[in-house]
Amino acid sequence: MSNSGNSHTAISFVLPSPAGAFQGRHAALFSALGAAGVDVAELTIVAGEQTMEQALFVLSNEMRESDVIVLVDEQSPDYDFVELSARGLSSFPAAKIVLIAEQPANASADVFAVAKSLHHVVAAADSEQVALLRRGGEPDHTLLLQNDALVKSQSKLEEIVTSYVKKDLGGEFSDVRLNTPVAPKSLPFEDTVAGVCARSRTPGRVLLVIPSQFNVYGANIKPAYPALGVLWVAAMLEKAGHTCELIDMDADEATLATVMQRLDAGRFDVLGLTAVTPTYANAVEIAKAAKARWPQLPIMLGGIHATVDPIVCAKDPLFDFIVVGEAEVTVVELVDAIMAKATDVCGIKGLVYRDASGAVVSSGARALVPDLDDYPYPAVHLIKDLNKYAPAHATVLPAAPIMVSRGCPGACTYCQTKNIFGRRTRFRTPANVIGEIRRLVYDYGVKEIHFLDDVITANKKFVREFCALLKQEPYKLHLEVANGLRADMVNEEILTALKEVGLRNVGFGIESGNERVLKLVKKGITKDQVRKAIGIAKAIGLETWGFFIFGLPGDTEESIRDTVDFAIELDPKYAKFVFLKPFPGSEVFYQLDERGLIDNRDYSQYGPYTAPVHHLEGVSQQRMLELQQQALRRFYLRPGKIIEHLRDLRSFARVLSFLRGGFFVFSQLWNSRRRVSASTWVADGLLPTDS
Repeated sequence: MSNSGNSHTAISFVLPSPAGAFQGRHAALFSALGAAGVDVAELTIVAGEQTMEQALFVLSNEMRESDVIVLVDEQSPDYDFVELSARGLSSFPAAKIVLIAEQPANASADVFAVAKSLHHVVAAADSEQVALLRRGGEPDHTLLLQNDALVKSQSKLEEIVTSYVKKDLGGEFSDVRLNTPVAPKSLPFEDTVAGVCARSRTPGRVLLVIPSQFNVYGANIKPAYPALGVLWVAAMLEKAGHTCELIDMDADEATLATVMQRLDAGRFDVLGLTAVTPTYANAVEIAKAAKARWPQLPIMLGGIHATVDPIVCAKDPLFDFIVVGEAEVTVVELVDAIMAKATDVCGIKGLVYRDASGAVVSSGARALVPDLDDYPYPAVHLIKDLNKYAPAHATVLPAAPIMVSRGCPGACTYCQTKNIFGRRTRFRTPANVIGEIRRLVYDYGVKEIHFLDDVITANKKFVREFCALLKQEPYKLHLEVANGLRADMVNEEILTALKEVGLRNVGFGIESGNERVLKLVKKGITKDQVRKAIGIAKAIGLETWGFFIFGLPGDTEESIRDTVDFAIELDPKYAKFVFLKPFPGSEVFYQLDERGLIDNRDYSQYGPYTAPVHHLEGVSQQRMLELQQQALRRFYLRPGKIIEHLRDLRSFARVLSFLRGGFFVFSQLWNSRRRVSASTWVADGLLPTDS
C-alpha cells in the first residue's frame, strides 16, 4: 500500500498488478488528483502476495475510511471487480465505488446489472472525471454514469448491503452472502452516545443476568472472563441515569433461586438476559421462572444468539424484546420507553418483538456507533469478585479482558463476528485504551490483560502507538491475545512491539492444513503465510499455539490428515483440534443445512469442546471423533513434545496443574466412543496454566 497523504484518505485505488501500468495509462487522472490536493491511496493485488481479501483488510484497518474506492474492470481468479465492489460496499457503506472501464463493453449502465454494488462507471478515456468526485467537484454525469437505484437507497441503512444471495462454489457448497450491520462515518447528534444520554428520562432499575455456561465449558472450570458486552450495556445504562445490578451465575455461584430472590427484593423494572447459542436454553429457563412469578415484568434478550436468530427468539412469549446487534444504545432507549410506559417501540432501531397482534416485527437495523471512544468504560465495578474468573492460559491473576476494536473485514464462513459488529473494523484510540488499562490496574489490581479482539494486529498503526504509550506506564503487565491472530496480519515489527510490552505467547487461527478447504471457508490465508507467521513468533521467543477445526465444509479424511500433518510440521507448543459448530446465522449453517448434514439441533451441545453435531459426506460424527483422538496422540505423544512440556513444569503450581488435568486429558486420547465432555482438554489446553 502506498499513501500520498498523511491525513484523511479520500480516494483509494484497488488495482491489479502491475499498478504502475494502470498509473501510466491514467496519468492525467493522477495529475488532476495531485493538483486538487486529494489524498490518494493505492493497493495492489498480487497473486501469491496480496489477495482481494487482504487488500480489503488493509483498506479497512490501515487507513481512515475512503470517500471513493476505484476499481478497474478486470476479472480473473486474482482480481474480480464484481467481487471487490460487493465486498467494498459491505465494508465501506458510506463510500462510493467507481469502476474505470478499460473494456468498452463495460463503459455503460449495463454493467450495473452485473455489479450491483457499483455507484459509478466511467470509460477509460474519461477517467479524469473521478477526480471531480472530491468534495466540491462537479463531474459530468453524461460521462461518469451513475447507478441511480443504489445511490437513491444509500441513505436507507437496511438497503445498503446486498441482500442474501447464493452462488455455486465448484459444485461443492453454495457461497452464502448475508447482510451485515454497518457503521456510517457519523451520526446525527441525537443518535450519538452523548445525545442519547443527554435526553430527559425517568430512571429505571435493571437487573442484568449472565446465564450459567457450565454446560458449555464444564462444571469444574471457572468462568474465563466477565461478559464485556453486558458490562458495556450496564455502563451505558448508568451513564444515562438508570440503575443496574449484575448477576453472573457462574462467577457469583448463583442458582435460579438466587436470581428469583434478587428480582423479588430489588423491585426491578426490567430483566435483561444475554446468551450465546449454547447457553440459550439457560436463558430460557431464567425467563420462564421470572414470567411465572412476575408476568408483567419486561424481559429483554441480547447477545450473539439473539442477533443471529432473532425471529425464533421473538416467537417465544417469554421474551418481550430481542435486542439485535450492538446493544448499548438500543437498551438505553428501550428502558427509557418502558419507564415512560410507551405503547409503541417501532422507533427504537435494533429490536425484534411481537406487536399488539402477536406478529413478530422488526424495528430495522441500528447504525453502529462510528467512534468507540464515545462509549464509557465497561462497568467492572458491578463484578463482585474479579478473582472468580480464571482464563485458562492466564499466567498471573487477576486477569481482565478488554476489546480495543469491533468488527472484522474477514469473510470466514464459520464466524459470526461480522453479524454483530459489522465488516468494517472500528478501533478505539490508543489513549482511550490506556485509560481503561490504568483503571483496571489501579482500581482492581489487574496484572494481566487479555485482548478479545478478532483482528487487533490488522491495524498496525494502532499497535505501534498503543505499545509506545504502554511502555511509558509505570506498571508491568502480562498480555494475551485470547482469540488468536491472523497469520497474514502479523510481521516481526508488530510481534516484537507486543512482546516488549508483555506478550508472552501467541495463537494463530489456522483452521485447516488443506488449501482447498481454506478457500471454501473463505479464510483468506495460505499455508505459506502461516509458516512465515509461526516462524517469526518462534524466532523472537514467543510461545506459539495453533487452532485447528475438524469438519469444515469440504473436509474429508484426507484433508483432516493434511491438517494434522500441518500442525506437526508447524510444531507450535500447543495445538487445539476442535469440531466445527454450525451456529445459526453463520454461512456454514446454511451450507450444511441445505445438504441435510446437521444432525443435532440441541444448541446446548454446541459448545466449543463438545462432540460434532453434523457429519460430512464420507466423514461420520464417530469418525471425526476418532480422527481427533488420532490427531492428539500424533501431536502430543511425540517424544520431543513430551520432553518440551515436562521441562515446562517449572513450579509447584505448574505440577499441580498438570496432575489436575493430565489424567483426564490423556484418557481422552484413547476414548473415541465418548460423548465429548464439555470440559474436554481441561479448559482449552493439554496443560492448563492457572498460576
